[in-house]
Amino acid sequence: MPDDDSITLAAQAITRGEYMDAMEIFEQHIKENSGDPAGYHGWAESALFEIQENGNFDEKGNDRINEGQVAAYFKKAASLDSESTEYQAAYANALIEFDRIPMAIRELKKLKELGDSSDEVDVTQDLYQAAKMLIDNIDFKTNFDRSEEFAKQFLPVAVEFALLGMGFASADEALEYLQTE
Repeated sequence: MPDDDSITLAAQAITRGEYMDAMEIFEQHIKENSGDPAGYHGWAESALFEIQENGNFDEKGNDRINEGQVAAYFKKAASLDSESTEYQAAYANALIEFDRIPMAIRELKKLKELGDSSDEVDVTQDLYQAAKMLIDNIDFKTNFDRSEEFAKQFLPVAVEFALLGMGFASADEALEYLQTE
């Protein structure tokens, strides 16, 4: 049974910018509630916030937080609640953040399938945000040279996710609006 008090305490620590403290609280929550995806997701989000705000290198140039563990915890949360678009999107975005583009694209396709599986689930905003992150990552990695092979391989997928994120059912549907007679 999830311990809502620990989740609340961890969320308060995040709000104060105390990400390492939040990670400790979530780690304890995971030990006590190993089947609760919120603990894994919370720990991974706290770790990602810590990395984004304070960097991930110590004074010797080593990682302070293992990015593989961050991705693994996002993945664990998504697998424990396979219907959660929030967990799926967070996992895909973390993979983009950690420059694991092919894996991220596979996870974004799963997110799209979740959205397609129900009229009540809207993943357009998640897909659009992920597309923006993908394009930024591709541009950074190729020094804004979209003629490079890496860009040619992944930009079409990123553009497709952007179009899906804008509410089109497919890239083909979006192209219909661009064609003029």
